Amino acid sequence: MGFPNDFSDVVVLKIHPAIGIARISKNDDYFVFGTDPGTYKSNGLMKRQAVQFRIFAYGQNGIGLGELTPAFLSSLNIRAVWSAHVANRKCAYTAREPDHNLPDAEQRAFSAKASSDDPQQGKLFGQLPGFAEGGSIPLGQITSTGLFIPPKAGVFREIPGEAVPNYPNFTPGIADSTSDGIIRVTLDGPAQQLPILPAWIVVAPGDYSPDVNPEPVASESLLVSLKALLGSNAGGTGNAHNQTARAIDEMAILPATGDWNPGFEISFGFRSEVTDVRSLFYNSQTDPLILAGEMRIRPKASASDTGAIPGQLTSGLCSPWQTDFTACTGYWAENLPTTAFLDEADQTPVRIYRKEYSNFSPSAPRLRDGDDFERNQDKIGVVRMVNGKAIETERNPGDDI
Repeated sequence: MGFPNDFSDVVVLKIHPAIGIARISKNDDYFVFGTDPGTYKSNGLMKRQAVQFRIFAYGQNGIGLGELTPAFLSSLNIRAVWSAHVANRKCAYTAREPDHNLPDAEQRAFSAKASSDDPQQGKLFGQLPGFAEGGSIPLGQITSTGLFIPPKAGVFREIPGEAVPNYPNFTPGIADSTSDGIIRVTLDGPAQQLPILPAWIVVAPGDYSPDVNPEPVASESLLVSLKALLGSNAGGTGNAHNQTARAIDEMAILPATGDWNPGFEISFGFRSEVTDVRSLFYNSQTDPLILAGEMRIRPKASASDTGAIPGQLTSGLCSPWQTDFTACTGYWAENLPTTAFLDEADQTPVRIYRKEYSNFSPSAPRLRDGDDFERNQDKIGVVRMVNGKAIETERNPGDDI
């Protein structure tokens, strides 16, 4: 009969989005990327951004057959167990410690593995031996439905009281709660023998201007740069299932920046352990399960293998509170402007990082140093495009920092 009645014509299962971007903040609340968040802030802070991973079935010649939704899995009594293996390699890379091809091998790199059916319910915790605040570093959670929930933003010091540096002063003595790594799922029952291609999760800083740059600039966009690098416009579009899966992949990285000195979500070249970006990805020329132009990262299986290790894609990035906020606001690829209008009708330009809501002076006190940004950047307004104008939203009179 074939899918969806049985798996007789299924060749491979794939997790989408192939690359998911989760985002941290200090807020307890979060929303799921691709859904309407209602507001991007709550409790006076930016919400975290979670990622929903999904499973799609493919037949011969890469033809999409459909999605294995939770309802579909339940109807066939198939149990899905999701797992994540993430790592943060920033301190290790900054200290120039050798990678040994494993993120757990160095003092200043930390990783975590978890499954949705373990006693911690998929919660991920890393450890930094020798760090005064490195005993237990939250790195997120993978749930039984394939939802990856990022951790709250945090600072973890080697020496208590150490000041948070400004960009571009990198330090191996302060860690953060960002990471990147592998998302997998195992299925029992009639699907358990099928190959399942994993996805990759990137845990990044928040997006304070979610729709300011809907048409990404080629030189600064992760989506555009990967399409050029991997030839993602090659090959046929396939059927509706193929197009849906490809759209999920592309929408996930549409807001992400390219490798842009040093990037925002991913560091591929500038200050990075990556010497050959193409070697990180599956290759449609050598792997028959990969479609032309598919943007899917391949986990490294051994020291001599190509592919990526957890933490490698973000190892060259600065910490979230440094990410050009303290140096190049208004110039980095996320296109958060230095100023916006107070509202659609008011022509008053306001500085986004001002501390006092009602102080519109160009010399108004604003967030400046690393400690200030680390503590307070989630409190700024959200810049939205309204009738072609950049408007500060979700910040009201009295919302001082």
